[in-house]
Amino acid sequence: MLGRRVPDQLIETIRDRTDLVAVISEYLALKKAGQNYLGLCPFHAEKSPSFTVSPSKQIFHCFGCGTGGNIFQFIMKMENLAFPEALRKLAGKAGVVIPEYTPKENPAVRGETDQIYRINEAAATYFQRNLLETPEGARAVDYLKKRGITPETIQAFSIGFSLPRRDDLLKQLGRQFPRPLLERAGLISRREGEETFFDRFRNRVLFPIRNLQGNVVGFGGRVLDDAQPKYLNTSETPVFTKGRHLFALDRAKKSGARSLIIVEGYFDVVAAHQAGITNVIATMGTALTEDHLRLIRRWTEKVFLLFDPDEAGARAAIRTAPLFITEGISAEVISLPPGEDPDLFIRRVGKEGFLSKLGEGKTLIDFAIAKLAEASSLKSIDDKIKVTEEIFPLIEKLKNKFEQGHYLKTLSETLNIEEPDLRAQFASRTKGKKEARPVSQALPAGARLPQGEEMIVSLLLQNQIDPSALSGLELDDFTDPQMRGILSHLWNAAEGRWSTPQNLEALDEMDESLLGLVRRLSIRENYFEDAPQTLKDCVASLQKKRMQRESIALQGKIREADRGGDSELIESLQRRLFELRRKLNQLNESL
Repeated sequence: MLGRRVPDQLIETIRDRTDLVAVISEYLALKKAGQNYLGLCPFHAEKSPSFTVSPSKQIFHCFGCGTGGNIFQFIMKMENLAFPEALRKLAGKAGVVIPEYTPKENPAVRGETDQIYRINEAAATYFQRNLLETPEGARAVDYLKKRGITPETIQAFSIGFSLPRRDDLLKQLGRQFPRPLLERAGLISRREGEETFFDRFRNRVLFPIRNLQGNVVGFGGRVLDDAQPKYLNTSETPVFTKGRHLFALDRAKKSGARSLIIVEGYFDVVAAHQAGITNVIATMGTALTEDHLRLIRRWTEKVFLLFDPDEAGARAAIRTAPLFITEGISAEVISLPPGEDPDLFIRRVGKEGFLSKLGEGKTLIDFAIAKLAEASSLKSIDDKIKVTEEIFPLIEKLKNKFEQGHYLKTLSETLNIEEPDLRAQFASRTKGKKEARPVSQALPAGARLPQGEEMIVSLLLQNQIDPSALSGLELDDFTDPQMRGILSHLWNAAEGRWSTPQNLEALDEMDESLLGLVRRLSIRENYFEDAPQTLKDCVASLQKKRMQRESIALQGKIREADRGGDSELIESLQRRLFELRRKLNQLNESL
């Protein structure tokens, strides 16, 4: 048992570092089904799988028995554990140390992870003091000014500077923290076979890297001269892995934007945020990984990629395509003018110019087709075959046949190959590969769409629609009590607008029956060909029902006014009824 309540921040760290699918897969077999994973429920007997795990929402839900929750609740139910024991078990899997406290807490006895966070925070303070308060730092300040970085941005990102001295950090922080821990934090190093330590970062502008909870997990440094390497990151530590962290994601997740923009450099991110484009994040000298995308999916399913416009940048974008398709994240590639990176481009055209550029994005497969064709002479059939061999595997990964058809047509036109021949070759590769749709969630034959209210709530919970698309509706337009119960948490009556939940934990105050429905609607697969039209139909249906209710109510008031002989009121009510019927006719014509 834990000797005291574990801080919420530590609980969130354990949750963020736990792979829900991997943990649940230790207890039952899961199979990919669309954006989710499907398996036989461990909590009741069933023959057809209805136990669904959502990596993006980080929840599980059984459509058969209704059991669901987060990763902690799964372990508690599976192993009959209380929350503290489940927390400790998951902490062990995630490599997070939960310190044991005595009744009289000894602050000197802390877990290694917590100590490294404290060391990094102290280092960030030390580095920024170097930048702003030392003679050597003045040169770095001038460098930042030349790159357009303002004092306010320096403070916002806690940008610092490492002095051009061998062991100044060691001397300063070594008074507070033991050398082995400073080494474990990646701040000091020593050559193999030697005992003498030296600072890892010297004469560099430094950017603190934070996790989703805002803890400093590492640093990225850029030299001021021609020294190599130009950029240097913290080495892998107990709290930092380049393949699992994204620079400024802690800030971007608060932006409220419905997409993320991924760039390659620290200065690209800083320039964007300074210009007011706050949904920009960066990789840190490494290719995007599955861990990166799983992290991204918690916040968005729409991504823009801005890589260097050279061949290496194009190849980097193409290599990410299978990951994005597998994770179900929509991604577009933005091509900047030759010789310009996002930092320079933003400084030249400003926020509006940059945002307008996003409208020129190409899907990853369109981009891959164009770039591979551009890089090849396409003079021989062998050249064309090589392109198809790179593009076919990407098209195969697509679940939607219309999408596959679109890209096969594009590929045919680009390579100047007869489309029937190209389709035949593609079909010969995919013969026998059939995508199984989960029976438990498929729509009944002949059904036009599920109930309008459920569909709207499901799309809203899954962040598949912009809340502004519901501007024609109010909470009272939903007649189902359960739907209203859920939507009451997403409707701002004072401002008359809808919102989407930042995460499902924000809805924890709901009754368990409603939470179960929230989980079900959050992770069910919505099958329809035209999402905007589906939403339009659902909204129009609810508006029509509201007008019909208002019409009946007005007719009742007219009858009452007639009995009372109030001709003036009757005339007013009839005008309202006429106007309402006119709008209802217009709505019927649009359906």
